[in-house]
Amino acid sequence: MRWLAKNFKYRLSRALSHPRYTAKALVNDVLGIDERFLAKLTRSSISSIRKFLNEPSNDSELMRYWKNCEPKLRDGPHPGNDLYAKKVLMQYVLARAMAPETIVETGVANGISSTYLLRACHLNGKGHVYSIDINNKEFLAAGNQIGWIVPEHLRARWTLLLGDSRIVLPHILSQLGMVDIFIHDSSHTYEDMKFEFETSYPHIRSGGLLLSDDADFNAAFSECAKKFQPESSRIIRNLGIMKKAKQ
Repeated sequence: MRWLAKNFKYRLSRALSHPRYTAKALVNDVLGIDERFLAKLTRSSISSIRKFLNEPSNDSELMRYWKNCEPKLRDGPHPGNDLYAKKVLMQYVLARAMAPETIVETGVANGISSTYLLRACHLNGKGHVYSIDINNKEFLAAGNQIGWIVPEHLRARWTLLLGDSRIVLPHILSQLGMVDIFIHDSSHTYEDMKFEFETSYPHIRSGGLLLSDDADFNAAFSECAKKFQPESSRIIRNLGIMKKAKQ
């Protein structure tokens, strides 16, 4: 579990403030509970899921790039950004395992998740990521732009759309028709989360995924899961995962 070693410093600091959460997460890692769920969800082998999970950490070029980016991240108003968080790596794993044609995400900020998703598309040899951000730079160090961390060689598969997701999201979904994966990571209010879930879900193809960062912040994710009746629904490491039932 090379990714876990990269994540150790963050895990240690989190353990001091959230000991019960950290202990449960560690048990899941040791027993491979998360990996078994992801394998079943994507109809992949557990060994493939573990390979994808460790893939970024085994990429020396990416690791050098992340190391060079870390000083800028620490200079920002939220220096706790974790480049190796499992909830971000799970998005990468799902994108690698499912090889989607189209991903739509809301919330970009520095662009850590966007980079992982784009790297997955790059290695898959297919896929495009549409990212929506309201262009609020309060989470960035002075002088940085939204998505600054996304490397140039991955940007050919990326479309960054700046504006309020309540306006931009319905428009881009209407243009695209159907998407393979939708990811919420913008404003975590109940109203905004429910709006994005209800707006995106009809456009997710059968067998596709709806993902939500911080899905346990409020009841929006659980309520929509009951309403949508997906094939599978679970929250892992605060990442909500719904797989749309085949119709």
